[in-house]
Parts: sequence; C-alpha cells; structure tokens
Amino acid sequence: MTVASNGKSQSHGRSKKMRPPFPLARKFPSKLERWTYRTFNGIENRLWPFRPSVFSSSLIAITAYNIRVPTNFLMQSIPSFDNKYLKIVKTLAVSFGVTYIPVFIVRQLLCYVYFSYKGFLFEDPKKPSLKTKIWGIFRKFLSFVSPPQLESCDRLLPRMPVPKLEDTVEKYLQSIEHTMNKDEYNIVKEQAEQFLKEEGPRIQRYTKLYSLLVDNYVTPFWVKYAYLYGRSPLLINSSVGHGDLFEDAPATWAYRAAHIVYIEYMSHLAIDKQQYKPLGEGLVCSRHYQNMYAVTRIPGEEIDYRDDYGISKYVIVAFEGRLYRIDMCDENNMLYSIDDLSKIFYELLNRGLTPIEDARGKIPALTHDKRDQWARNRKKFFLENETNKKALAEIEAAVIFISLDKEDYGHDSQKPEKLSHFLLNMLTGDGTNRWVDKSLNYVISQNARAGGTTEHSIADGAEFDHILENFVFLDTEYLEYPPIEEQKQIEKIDESDKNKLKLSRELEFDVNDEMASEIDRCYEAHLKQKDDLDLASLIFTEFGKGLIKKCGVSPDAFIQMAIQLANYRDQGKFVLTYEPASVRFFRDSRTETLRTVSQYSVNFVYAMFNENATRQEKIDALKKAAVNHVNRNKEIMLGGGIDRHLFVLYVMSKGMGVSSQFLGHL
Repeated sequence: MTVASNGKSQSHGRSKKMRPPFPLARKFPSKLERWTYRTFNGIENRLWPFRPSVFSSSLIAITAYNIRVPTNFLMQSIPSFDNKYLKIVKTLAVSFGVTYIPVFIVRQLLCYVYFSYKGFLFEDPKKPSLKTKIWGIFRKFLSFVSPPQLESCDRLLPRMPVPKLEDTVEKYLQSIEHTMNKDEYNIVKEQAEQFLKEEGPRIQRYTKLYSLLVDNYVTPFWVKYAYLYGRSPLLINSSVGHGDLFEDAPATWAYRAAHIVYIEYMSHLAIDKQQYKPLGEGLVCSRHYQNMYAVTRIPGEEIDYRDDYGISKYVIVAFEGRLYRIDMCDENNMLYSIDDLSKIFYELLNRGLTPIEDARGKIPALTHDKRDQWARNRKKFFLENETNKKALAEIEAAVIFISLDKEDYGHDSQKPEKLSHFLLNMLTGDGTNRWVDKSLNYVISQNARAGGTTEHSIADGAEFDHILENFVFLDTEYLEYPPIEEQKQIEKIDESDKNKLKLSRELEFDVNDEMASEIDRCYEAHLKQKDDLDLASLIFTEFGKGLIKKCGVSPDAFIQMAIQLANYRDQGKFVLTYEPASVRFFRDSRTETLRTVSQYSVNFVYAMFNENATRQEKIDALKKAAVNHVNRNKEIMLGGGIDRHLFVLYVMSKGMGVSSQFLGHL
C-alpha cells in the first residue's frame, strides 16, 4: 500500500498487515516542533533507561517534600541562606541531586556491567553460560520496560580501550611475516624491538591519556586524517557504491523515482526524530546515522569539513544536463504522497526541453576533481558569483542528490557484462550524475533500476546496510507498487494538479568560458580514471552460506580463505589483505582492519597445493584457518585491533615531534 500525505493508506491489493520499521511522517516539522522533540529526545537519552515523565514526577515529589519539610536531613546538610532566592535555588539543587543520583548510579552500572559484558561472543549460542543467560534475560527485560531510541545508549557504551603496546606490535609482526622476504621481515622486526624499548612506551602513555579525554581515541584522528585530509577525488578512491536488488522494480521511471525519494525522506525525518530502532537494542554505536542525510562535505585547500544542514524540505534532481529542486511538501508543510511525487517527476521527465550537452550540462563534474582544486574552483566560480552561489547553497542543503539517467541498468544471466556495467556506474558515475560532496547520491535509470554512492567520511557500511535494509523492506514489502498501467494513470498530471503541487524548479547557473574549461577538464579527467578501473561481477548461485555453515565454517571466513587461495594461485605470493571489522560495541566507533593473512591461512593455502595432502587434511586446515579468522574478528570487536592503534600512535608521534623508524615503515 502507498501511504498518502493525509495519513490514509491507499490499498493496492495488500491484505497482510505490516508495520513499517519507523513511523511514516505526514507533516514537515516546524522549527518549534523540531526544537521540542529534539529537546525531549536529548533529555530522554541522558536519563535512559528512566523516562522523563518518571524523572520529572519524582523531581516534583521530592521538591514538594523539601518545601514542606525543610528541616529534613538532606536540606539541613546544606548551609542555610537568608536570601529567599538562594533558598529556592538550594531547594531545587537538593531535589535535583536526590532525584538524579539514582539515575547516575544505574547508568554507570549499565555502562560498566551490562554494556561491557561480551562473554557471549566466545560461547556456543546453543549452550550459553549462566552469566550469559542472566545477561540475556536482563536485556529482554530492559528492552521491554524501556525500549531505547536510536541514540539512547550511545553515551552508555564503554570507551574503546587502548591495546597493550607489546600485543599490537606482536600481532603486526605476525600479520606481515608471510608477505615479505626474510631479510625485509628481520629489518622490520629489529625496528619494532627498538620501538618497544625506546619511543614506543612514551607515545603509548600519551595515547592512553588522550583516550581518557575523548569518547573514542581513534575516531577524531581517523575522520580527520584518513578522510578529510585526503586530497584525491572522492569517487573511486573513497565513496561507497550501492545498488538495488537484482530484480527489476515493477514501476515506471517516474513512479520508481517517487518511491525512492519518499522512502529516503521518511528515513531522513525518522533519524532526526530518533525513531529508528537501534541495532541490538542499543548495544552498538548509532551516533553516525545523523550524518546520512542533508550533510555535505565541503572541500578545502588543505582539509575538508562537513556541514550538517539538519532537516531539509527538498531534494536536488539532475536530468539531461539540468539541475532541479523538488520540494517534498506543500505550502502548509504537508508532505507529498508517492502519488503526488510521481506526478512531479512525470512532469519533469516530459517537459521536452533540449538536453544540454556542452559544459553547462556537466557542472557536477567539478565536484569530481581533486579536493584542493575543487576548493579553489568552488570559491572562484560559485562563492564569488551570486547566481552560482545561490544554486550551490540549495544543492548543499538538499536531503540527497538524484540523477535520472537514460540508461537501462540491470542484470541478465545471459549477459553478465550488463551487471558489471551497472555496478561500475554505481561506483564511479559517468562524470556528471553525482554531486560528489553530498552524503547520499542516487541514480535512477529509465528502466527503474537504482543505486548510487555514499560519501565515506560520514559513516561506514553498518549504517549504510541498516538504512538500505529498511529501504528494501519499505520498497518491496510495505509500500507495494500498483500495476504498471495504474501507475501510468496516477502519474499523469492535469491543470488542477499543477495548481496544487509545487513542480520542480530549475536551478540557474552562470557559466563563463573559464568555468566551462574547468568543467570539461574535470569531466575528461574523471572518464580517464573510470576507464582505468576494472570491475567484473558474478552472481554465484551454486551454493550459499547455508551449505557453508553446515560444513562448520563461517561463511565470511570461507570467502576470505577462498580469496587467499585464489590470490596465491594467481600471484604466487601472499599479500596484505584488508577486511573491515566492526568495533561498534564502543562509543563513537567506526571500523578496524582485520588482517586475513595468518599462519593458519598460509597453512591452508599450502595444503591445497600439496598433492600429498589428503582431503581431510585440507578440510582440517580450512577449519583451523576459519576458526582463527573468526576469533581474530571477535578480538577486534572487543578493541583488540592493531591498525587503528598503530595509526593513532603514528599521529601522536608526529604531534609530539618524535621520530620512529618503525612507525614510519607502516
């Protein structure tokens, strides 16, 4: 069914009752409404698991008691004042303290006991220990009595621990031992031993001190130096590509665009209101969801920064060389339904304007440039030109950037190159269909396929996956598409619709010869980078994770060992292999590196090439390598990673002016 802006559902044959993953808003909040719910949510998150109503009732009751019995022990323990205003302040302070102390104690216990317990990671789920059973019962009780909002638990998550210096260095040496020759390894080993004896402990002490002053000792440095300081173009080098399901959507071009925009806008408002259900009932960090929409990475000559525009009323759409603004609500702030939006998109697609094929139709190509050069061009061609400055402000404050591409993307089992072409374009774009700085870009093809890119400094795969899971459910299950012929009738727009709806408005640009020359240069440079990227895709259907699990092997570890085997078969050597691992059990966390190469993975590869090894020996080698990989992943989940620790040590050494051969080798 499609949810209309008046809150009533328009049924399209669905009888099964379902609940959306978050409430679907009907109205764009006013400034007062937004201030109200954000203030309430902020208070609730600082009191959770206690509700503001319970806290305020207790505060009022205790305040009344202190006023009625001013001679009670607590009031007498504070010096008396003759001034009546100071007496009021004293009463309120004592009342607030008495009310909040139990909240503080409970929250500290939750942080250091409940949220810090991770024993279940190393137990058989079918045979949990008594401690894990008690923890699980309490988890269910807590979720039932006081279900958390999206960010209710973020401040209760433990800080990421700083690993022991000796452990990090030892694990690092183990990870590189099989990726270099013996002489190279011995040199690095000597540098590591010198590091542990000399500068290492001093840098480690400063790192531990720093970790006590911030929520996460890695994230501020990681975002700044791994992302925002990067000067390379974002597409291909940093931004994350995504695509929809392998089946074509049963929709027209306009109706599919309306579906996508509507769902993403509902997601945008739900995150702002913290109506998203947190993963794991709040056991993992949810802080970075707020960066997903209406956020733009602003280029700088030395370092970028991010601008968060809160909530926005519109999206920006690119079509045939022009950029348009499409509003999501009417003059009364009532949100448009999918049917309304389909009319707006249909009108845009059928204006019959001549496509712009020169530089004026490739303005987004400027954002594909190196960050320092884009910063200079942004200042020269946009900030110093009033027409372009106004258009830029609208683009950067939009919820998302959408491109309507006259392409037929998709999957054909008889033509596997079609899927490769689709996924390549979702990762790289065509040089004009991304405003690269935007947190989220969507591409919607004329055959109703969709995908795009996400700017990587804002968050990681876990947040993207969660949002896309909700998107897929709403798109394919909850908001059912009407039949194609019915869609064609719905999206037709007449004069009354044009008077009722705010149609798309084209953004105006002033493009001079110098700007046109830069646009063409950026466009050609991006096409060259795109042509240099090889991407081939394959949909493997012979077996899946179910069969792998039956063999007693982790599906992830199975794939990682397969990669090791394939690479060695192709290259004849082992190389450092990167797999992102989650550390979201900790406050303000991002990712860590899981290094796949180990003694166990090497033994497995050698066993596969050993003609004298039996089938069982090869299976045993695979299982041992998989178990080691899984255990290493669990260690990382508990803060035992090495790469981010070494990264911070390197940054700290630079800040301290300490030279280190070992850290310089990394």
